[in-house]
Amino acid sequence: MSIDQTVLLIGAVLWIVMVLGAILGWSQIRSASRLPFFMLRRKRAAAGWRLILLSASAGIFATGVTLFGREAAYTLVPPTPSVTPTPTVTPTPSITPTPTITPIPSITPTPSITPTPTETGTPELPYGVFVRIRETVTPNPSSVFSPIQVARRLSNYRAIDPSDKFVLPVGRLYGAFTYDFLENGTAWTALWYRGPDLVCVERKPWDGGTGGRGYTECLPEGGWTAGSYEIQMFLGEA
Repeated sequence: MSIDQTVLLIGAVLWIVMVLGAILGWSQIRSASRLPFFMLRRKRAAAGWRLILLSASAGIFATGVTLFGREAAYTLVPPTPSVTPTPTVTPTPSITPTPTITPIPSITPTPSITPTPTETGTPELPYGVFVRIRETVTPNPSSVFSPIQVARRLSNYRAIDPSDKFVLPVGRLYGAFTYDFLENGTAWTALWYRGPDLVCVERKPWDGGTGGRGYTECLPEGGWTAGSYEIQMFLGEA
């Protein structure tokens, strides 16, 4: 069961407890007025008010879980996607990427240039680049990635001061994103390009869970040089 499903289940149980507690409590208070003895009426009425107080508390907790449960869960149990580039290369056949590929705006070493994303055809994994990995899960057609935000630093998988242009010298850069409906075991690939040149690759079975935040990182061999860059991500086995 995923984190999202667990939060929804807890919220539903709390709402049910609230409704049942209110119904039973009110029933106890009403029935107490029909008892002939004062002490019995008092005990039953007190029990009814306790049930109503319990239902009110359950309603408060249910509201909190509904509004803030998912964010709190991801803070306490952050997802852990792969972040290590794979340097090994072996010729493999090309594969057809899923429709969830998200190119980001290119980066530039000078503030006087404002890059814009370049419209291209459907990206494909380059022929003869990757080591074949064992894919245990077929990619989910509903899998989605958010637009990637590039930054020098991350905090809890969130990009700090993201930008689409950077001034040299630049160290390691991170591409942060959110994702949903992924399945562990699906082949996952992230490619960093400078123009037509591939400068960073990471590829392995996905292990970050069904939904949350993740990132890819890159520091080209020899460092960054001036130019326009692009990140491409793929799901599926080559």
